[in-house]
Amino acid sequence: METVIQALEKMGRATYREVAARLDIDPVDALTMLREQRDQGLCDFGDGGWFLGTVKGQSQQSTPKAPVHPAPRLKGEEPEPVDPDVVRQQLREQGAMTTVSLAAAVNRNARGMVSVLRALERQGVVVKNGKGKGVTWSLAVVTEPLKQEPVPEAPAAPEEAKPVEQIVSEIPSFTEGCDAVEAVPAVRDISREIRRTRNKLEQLTKLRDAVRVIGRHRNLVQQLTGRE
Repeated sequence: METVIQALEKMGRATYREVAARLDIDPVDALTMLREQRDQGLCDFGDGGWFLGTVKGQSQQSTPKAPVHPAPRLKGEEPEPVDPDVVRQQLREQGAMTTVSLAAAVNRNARGMVSVLRALERQGVVVKNGKGKGVTWSLAVVTEPLKQEPVPEAPAAPEEAKPVEQIVSEIPSFTEGCDAVEAVPAVRDISREIRRTRNKLEQLTKLRDAVRVIGRHRNLVQQLTGRE
């Protein structure tokens, strides 16, 4: 497999994205490899790209008679966008970093890096720590809400079926005025008792609500009735 140094030998000067595309690897990995080779003095970064050797070595080779001027940037030309994955990796490995440190890691100037970090802050990727000259940036902590497990409801105990004779004996209106020989009341009597029970239930419900209201305003009721 071709190395980043071999790629730069053939490409001359290239960005880390171009090196990654040539080697068919992730741009983050390509940038890490280039930085490792730079620490060993095998390559360096300058004028918007990576190249073999060092910036100091190139300046020694250049002569005043034939100065090499970098190609001027066209008006309106935008710099290479910053890969958010590179910023994430740097903050994950280094912890909180200053704007200048992050700018150097992604080969951008500090002034342009501020707008990049603010955009990543709006996206929830990074967070800003502090104010003024002591500002640092770190990865945003994503907190997931705790999921509450539903509490299983206790199964209701099955109601035992009562015999018809017991049901009839428990309702006085069915037994009043009836002969002892009648075991089951007529349907008409049952319907009348249902209506009567419903009316009584509605009255008891209203009474319960009224008692609740009185209980909430017990002090006021005592004052109105003259009780201490």
